[in-house]
Amino acid sequence: MTVSSKEFLKGAYNATRLLGDKAITSDAVMVIDGFESLQLLIKQFPWPELSTVGEIEVPMPMGAASWQPGQLKINQQGAISIMETVGGQVHDFSERVAASGGRFQATVYEGTPERFYRGLKLVDAFVQLDNPDRDFESRQQVLLVTGTIFFHYFGDKVPGNIPV
Repeated sequence: MTVSSKEFLKGAYNATRLLGDKAITSDAVMVIDGFESLQLLIKQFPWPELSTVGEIEVPMPMGAASWQPGQLKINQQGAISIMETVGGQVHDFSERVAASGGRFQATVYEGTPERFYRGLKLVDAFVQLDNPDRDFESRQQVLLVTGTIFFHYFGDKVPGNIPV
């Protein structure tokens, strides 16, 4: 027999609704300083979160142990996918960044730069892009350049202009 009575479900529904609308994965863009037009081509990127690097086990008498959090993890990384154009926008971006030292600054917005809930500042980012595959049998797929973005996040935010 189920324990989810209509009263229980209504209470869970109401409590969930009080927390607000859920964030939608697609409602975000990454804007790279100096390459603002790429925001329309960056398909996937990591959303930074401050958390600890993990646990530290603390020994206690008689073989017992407890946990305490490690330092904050400010060095972060994740997958990035950028749609290439016939004009070679991604190729030009990677060459220009490499020629200028390899690092860049960026902001990720929950929304767009013009209308957003919050923006998060990425510091000293760089990308390791994989060689994309070209396939003459693939007539219905956009050329994606994928790889890993490495960055630092210190919790710096840009206040949004949409009320939550």
